[in-house]
Amino acid sequence: MRQFSRFQIILIVATVALVAVNVFLGMGYFQAVNKRADLESDIANKEEAIEYMEGRYNIDALTRELAEANRKLAEEAPFPGEIDPLELVDHIISAVQEAGLDSYTYKPSGQTTEKVGDGTYKGVKYAITTSGKLIRLIGFINNLEELPYDTLKITGISLTSAGETWSVRFNLVFIIQ
Repeated sequence: MRQFSRFQIILIVATVALVAVNVFLGMGYFQAVNKRADLESDIANKEEAIEYMEGRYNIDALTRELAEANRKLAEEAPFPGEIDPLELVDHIISAVQEAGLDSYTYKPSGQTTEKVGDGTYKGVKYAITTSGKLIRLIGFINNLEELPYDTLKITGISLTSAGETWSVRFNLVFIIQ
């Protein structure tokens, strides 16, 4: 068997050490490359999620949609925004006069809360009392139904008679936004 010289042994040990260092560094490099690829994939996934959320929760777009919905609601809403009390009194007086009734009282009773479907709205309430012949009272209520308000509600109606004169008392509620 041949003896290795001291120089050859040093070279063999150095070569083995270099190969071991290369293997170690190569494994570290491949781990770093894999980790980098995983991180890049995670970043891409997070960016996709952010883009999705920005698209879904785009505040500017949602604000524009809300403004458009409010505009449509104001233009096409079944409930008026406000009711002019003087105009309303004029309509009620006209309904009384068209029915041929002479005596009536009209008293604003404040605001109420009215539930319609799933929504809750404000109601403007008026207490009305009038008397006369029954046919004229029916005509008065028909006239009220013909008022230019689609959100009219009659509550608490009571009808009493004293001979041929009848009295009706009720609350008139106008539902507004």
